[in-house]
Amino acid sequence: MPGVLRVPSLEELDVQEVAVSSSVLKAAAHHYGSQCDRPNKEFMLCRWEEKDPRKCLTEGRKVNQCAIDFFS
Repeated sequence: MPGVLRVPSLEELDVQEVAVSSSVLKAAAHHYGSQCDRPNKEFMLCRWEEKDPRKCLTEGRKVNQCAIDFFS
């Protein structure tokens, strides 16, 4: 139905947070960037192509999971 806005549910938006400080993020940025390069680029490409962040939730979850794995 045109004109209907689909809003993601809270369950779709709920993800585990990366629990590190900004100083840790800055110190590890170079290494994180090289390890999680592909998911980050796929997410940014999706955002650029779709022009709607709701359509890129799957790619965003992959970025988040990569960051959690990296800092664990």
